[in-house]
Formats: sequence, structure tokens, C-alpha cells
Amino acid sequence: MPKGEVMNCGALPTGVGKRVLHRVTTVLRGVFAHPLARLAVTLLALGIFIHSVNLGAALAKFSHLQGAWALLAMALTGLSVLSSILEWGFLLRGAGGRVGWHYLGNWYMKGLFINQVVPAGIGSDAARAVQVGRRVGYGAVIASLVGSRMAGMLGMAFWGLAGAVVLNTVFHTNDVVGFALFSGLMLAMWGLALVAEHLFAGIRGTERQPRSWRTNQLTERFAMLLHSLGRYRGAPIALLFTILAGAIGWGLNLVSLEAFSRALGHDISWGVFALALPIALLVTFIPISVNGIGVREGVLVFLLALFHVPVATATAMALFVDFQLLPFAAFGGVVHLSEVAVGRAHHRLVEVGKLDGSLRLLYPALRWLVAPEAITDLASS
Repeated sequence: MPKGEVMNCGALPTGVGKRVLHRVTTVLRGVFAHPLARLAVTLLALGIFIHSVNLGAALAKFSHLQGAWALLAMALTGLSVLSSILEWGFLLRGAGGRVGWHYLGNWYMKGLFINQVVPAGIGSDAARAVQVGRRVGYGAVIASLVGSRMAGMLGMAFWGLAGAVVLNTVFHTNDVVGFALFSGLMLAMWGLALVAEHLFAGIRGTERQPRSWRTNQLTERFAMLLHSLGRYRGAPIALLFTILAGAIGWGLNLVSLEAFSRALGHDISWGVFALALPIALLVTFIPISVNGIGVREGVLVFLLALFHVPVATATAMALFVDFQLLPFAAFGGVVHLSEVAVGRAHHRLVEVGKLDGSLRLLYPALRWLVAPEAITDLASS
């Protein structure tokens, strides 16, 4: 046996075992990165989910909804969406991006629409980064998107910690410790984000080896992002408002879920969702299925069942979480179609000087719906 290789319990040299493990990991990563593989896993997860629950009983619960509670749930969801717009806007405007709230709200809604039609969880962020970045600079908008995500996760961590303290579960101590660590991690990430510009500048200053032009380009873009994040040190009010908006928005979402559970005839505390939902949403970051579809629902049903929620009710809640934002995404689609119609109307006014038919009647309402900055963009395109 070669020197340095120790036999393990599997009768394989340690070095060989590491090489085999690395090769298997590389192959699996390549397989799951393929779109067809992720689609296959998604269909398999959906099949297992449908087979494991009584989908008919869950759908039947929607036919017996208590209307007042369901409307309250959707109204609270709308307020949560509004909080998310404020969360993003406070950071973007705090970093010097002077754009109107109408414009930001429209792009947030269109982002929700994009997330429904593009099989990727970052479709909304990518579209907003490209389009809004043309107006305020890509560093500022990407920093605002990263910061708003971090603010939302910090709010999620705080509410999870509150839920762990309030609920006396079998895993009470583990829940409290886990979400306390989660909260501490997010606070540490915020602190690191605010000072990362100086740390990265120090690291770059100690480098001696020349880099390729591609590496230099990536480094400059990363430095620009860190510079934009560092600007929040000079905007503490915007930073505070963003974190508050993130916490309020997540709290509204939790209360919305509790209200919808009452619409289904089963009172599930907001604390249960504060503990279960972050874990269920975590699987969307695991690249084995499209947006975590099928896996996310199964995890949420399993976690709710641990809190003695009937499987049919838990399944109905998982479906509600999936389609909760659908009306607002549809509104984002309406905003996009309105912008297309306004753009065509503008070009027709330039060419002919008047509008005909239904476009002439709808134009004032469509122009009101479309943000002034978008109209300027349409006029220059």
C-alpha cells in the first residue's frame, strides 16, 4: 500500500475513497444541473406528493371556504407585497437611486409575473437588475436586491425566534437555539456586508500576481457591488426602514396564513408557520427541482402534520402558499401589457397624430397605470 494511504473500514485507501467521492459528487452535480434532470425530479416529487396526500379532500376544502377570512388573508398578503416594495425601495433610494415609487412598484409586480412563467427563482431579481439598473446603475440596484433579500431573511429569522419562544413544542429548545443562531448569522452577514468594501480593498492591495482581463472585470464588478453595499453605512435611516419593512412584511404573511387556515376551518397559529415555512422554503435553494416544486409542498405538509394539523388541511395550506401571490403576479402581467399598449399608442401618435378604436378609449387609463419613467423609456425606444 502506498505511503500516506490508510485503509478504512470499506477496505479502500483513504485517498482513493476521496477521489471516488469527488468524482461521484461532480457527476451528480452535472446531472442535477441539467434542465431535463431537474424537470424529471420535479415531476417525480409532484407524483410522490400527490400520491402521499388526499388531494381531492384538500381541494374540497376550497369549496367550503369562509369568505371573510379568505378575503382577510388576501388583503394581508397584499399588504405584505406592499411591504416588500418598500423594503426594496428604501434601500435603492437610500443608495442614491432616485426613481419613483410607481416605477418600483410596477417592476416589483412584473417581477412576480416573471417568477410565475420563468422556471428559476431569481427571474424577478434578474429582470429588475437589468431594467432598473439602466436608470440607477447596476451596482446600486444589485446591492438593493441583495440587501432586500437579507432584510427579508432577517425578518424571517426574528419571527421564527418569536414563534419558537411562544410555542411550547417537543423541540422547543432546539427551535429557540436554531432560530437564535439564524438571527445571529443574518446580523453578522449585515455587518459583514457593510464593511466588506474595506476588507476586499485590503485583500486586493496585498495581491501581487497579475490577473487575466476576465478576472479583472469580475473583480471590478464585485468591488462595485461592495461599494454600493458600503454606501448604506451613510444611510442608517433607509437601512432601518428596510429591516422594519422586511420584518413587518413577513409578519403580515404569517398572519395571512393563519387567517387562511381559519378560512379552511382550522385555526393554525402564526407561530407554527413561523417555524415551518422557513424550512419548507429552504428547499427552493436546493437545485434538484424547478423552484423546489413538489419537494417544498411535501416538506410543508410534513412539518404541519408534526403540529397535529390534519393532512387535508396541511395540503390545502401548501397549495395556498404556492398560489398566494398569483393574483398579484397577474396584475404584474397586466402592467406589462399596459406598457406594450402605451408604447404602441405613443408610436401611432407620433406617426398619425391620433388614436382609433378601443385604444383611444383605454389610453388614458393605461397611461395612468404605467409609471412616468416607463413612458419615457417607451418614448425613447
